[in-house]
Amino acid sequence: MDSCDFSRKWKTAFAADVSAEVMQGRVDAAGCHMWHVFTWGKARCFEQAAADAAFDAADKKGAFVAEESAFNGGGKKIAYRFRACPPDARSLDFADGADVFVVGKNFAWTYVVTHEAGLGPYFAAHGRAGGSRDRFS
Repeated sequence: MDSCDFSRKWKTAFAADVSAEVMQGRVDAAGCHMWHVFTWGKARCFEQAAADAAFDAADKKGAFVAEESAFNGGGKKIAYRFRACPPDARSLDFADGADVFVVGKNFAWTYVVTHEAGLGPYFAAHGRAGGSRDRFS
């Protein structure tokens, strides 16, 4: 999988319910990031400590890390380095200032650590019903 395939699959899996207007103006626009689906797009997710706990409990078999390795400011030509998933949030090792997307097998869940202090981490998974942005019911 290359960076373009990863971006397309991630958006299909986790931004399917985000409006085209938000995707165009807040996710795919210059200077924007995919994880904005959780901030601007209001995609359902766990945040902060709840996201860490959900990640630690997630099945890591077949999971991988996609770490941003280049961002041109345009939001569309981003390169990622791919590697195996660690067992828990404390074991994640990544470069300062990089956005990191950990993705479960078949894009069943994602855990996102952003480059922005105070935003994230976020955890989202398929098959969760109802709930607000900071908890699933």
